Amino acid sequence: MLWRNYILQINVKHALIDTETIKQLVTGHSFEGSVTCDFLARGLNDTYRITDEKQNNYIFRLYRSGWRDKQAILFELDALNQLYEQGFRASYPIKKHDDDYIYEVEAPEGLRYGVLFTYSEGERPLINVENAELIGATLGRLHRLTSGFESVYERGFELDMQHLLDEPAEIISPVLERYLGQSAVNLLHAVVENTKADLAALDLEKDFCHGDFHNHNMHLSSNGIEVFDFDCCATGFRGYDIAVSWWNLLNNYKNMEKDCWDAFLEGYTAERNLASDDFKSIPLLITARRIWLMGTMMANDDVWGTNWMNERTLKLFIGQLRTDRPGDRDLQEFDNDEVLH
Repeated sequence: MLWRNYILQINVKHALIDTETIKQLVTGHSFEGSVTCDFLARGLNDTYRITDEKQNNYIFRLYRSGWRDKQAILFELDALNQLYEQGFRASYPIKKHDDDYIYEVEAPEGLRYGVLFTYSEGERPLINVENAELIGATLGRLHRLTSGFESVYERGFELDMQHLLDEPAEIISPVLERYLGQSAVNLLHAVVENTKADLAALDLEKDFCHGDFHNHNMHLSSNGIEVFDFDCCATGFRGYDIAVSWWNLLNNYKNMEKDCWDAFLEGYTAERNLASDDFKSIPLLITARRIWLMGTMMANDDVWGTNWMNERTLKLFIGQLRTDRPGDRDLQEFDNDEVLH
């Protein structure tokens, strides 16, 4: 029978490279004796910890195929090196013997890139008033030190209205239509257009941003805060970095949000001024964060799966967008739509 001779072509979307292979891969660097390798986390990229015989730790990040090209990664590394030269505490890239930073890996799904970074000692900072002020000051210092940042490398995107609103809305729309119908899609696009119009009316600072600045992407030790995971960094709205931090408080630490948000702002403004229009943009950019994150999760179902995509979750998402824009008259027509509630 013909079917017995048929060989199924297997397509791989995101392979998990085993730790022994990673140990062989990083021989482009020098370590103190032999090394061990631990797989730490699977996300948009894969993260491993390398430990040598003297218990020195390093982080090896293996970027997912098609997520960042070489120019985009070199932009990130360039920014980190400029921060290093100014004494900012962060996880920095380490050069190989050949004076390059990037490993190339021919994975089953296509070309992937790897980079070795310094390890940030300490633990994720607990959220309290004292640490919130320290986190705010850290972001203020990061923004101050990277003002006017330029790189010879192309990042390929900016943290602007297209990246944060238009592109994810196109990903979200067909899923919303499937579960909630066209009314949900219409509401999403109305929120996007209204948010864009409000942002366009403001005189906003655009410069280097971390892109995902919250307490999950930093460690606190006796030496202070050290920031890592600049994978989403780019030039863009400075208010977006601040908005992500407030969004984190609102979503994950609601009982402490007010006091910690005030402390965060106190820390930030001790390092640099926050202009009135940039402050006004923060609630708008929280909406952008919601939309960007939803689109990113839907576009990368190999990371987040699809089981969470259901009517309940999407109604909650639509409800958050509506709550973000209480004064929009053109959204009132959706308030009596039973499908959305």
